[in-house]
Amino acid sequence: MMQTSSISIFNFSTLTFPEKDRFHAWVRDNHCDCRLRDENPIAFNAEATGAPLGPLIISGRKWLNQGRAPAYEIRRTERLARTDGHDFFRFGLMLRGRLICWSTSQNPAKVAGDLFVVDAAQVNESLVEADDVISLLVPRNLLPGRTERLHGHTLSSGAARLLGDHMISVYRNLSNLKQHEIPFVVQSTMQLVTAAVSSTSDVLHEAGNATRDLLLGRIRRYIDGHLLEADLTPDRICRDVGVSRAKLYQLFESDGGVMRQIQRRRLWRAYHTLADPNRARRHVAEIAWNHGFSNEKYFYRLFKAEFGHTPKETLENIPLHSLRPEPGVLHCDRHEANSPAGWTLPFGVPN
Repeated sequence: MMQTSSISIFNFSTLTFPEKDRFHAWVRDNHCDCRLRDENPIAFNAEATGAPLGPLIISGRKWLNQGRAPAYEIRRTERLARTDGHDFFRFGLMLRGRLICWSTSQNPAKVAGDLFVVDAAQVNESLVEADDVISLLVPRNLLPGRTERLHGHTLSSGAARLLGDHMISVYRNLSNLKQHEIPFVVQSTMQLVTAAVSSTSDVLHEAGNATRDLLLGRIRRYIDGHLLEADLTPDRICRDVGVSRAKLYQLFESDGGVMRQIQRRRLWRAYHTLADPNRARRHVAEIAWNHGFSNEKYFYRLFKAEFGHTPKETLENIPLHSLRPEPGVLHCDRHEANSPAGWTLPFGVPN
């Protein structure tokens, strides 16, 4: 990690590994199943650079060989998407090479100049042909709800082209940015991202959608802000946000209801508490109680249904895995503990 103009820039290169281990080092912690198409490929020589910008992460990868590049497949299954907790959108700008996204039937091939969207919460099956990419990670709650419909799609509007140019400029000027400038960069970036997804025909339906998305975002932020309070009920949300009960239920109908949404958010908060290796060890019952679950057995049942494993297994296994040294995954000059949350291959340092 280099401290440059008061922001942290993270670097990774496969060249620090033996040639036979370079591909595995690249995909080791990327939360996808990956495999090379060629059993005897040329050396997998690639590097990546990036930095956290407030709630965003911008990063880029570069293929170092001049000639033929190895192709590899990526499969992010429904189970992986459900259990690892990644909840953001990745905007990828192709600079060179090709990526084929089998997750969509609309323009599956991404080539130089294309800006595409990947939803980390959805299944992703792609073929990567050692492309050069700049990527921008945006938390889900910062974007309109209908952005998820753009999973795998290429954005081609004027606003999308402006966003692509902006991503290139920000990435190339990371070393010049100062900490006090970050809020302004984030604000301008989010304006372009919102314009890019809102001007795409796939997310434009009836005129009321923009108002609906704003209201839904406001309610979700309210829920997150009061998530662990015992009196967080539909009546309280309606009163404090200023929405009718019928409208509230309509907004969360596709999520299984507003109380189901609250329950899931509490489960995710409990999951991250259990999985955080830096937190003091606590009993599962205490964590369940602190996250709104007074019945431990009920908490166990809901937790396993959501994540595929029990709270105890999370407490015992995930922190140990997180603490296990993994040389080469985001080399940061011995300051890997300072890596931003969620910085992983391929999402922090993208495919």
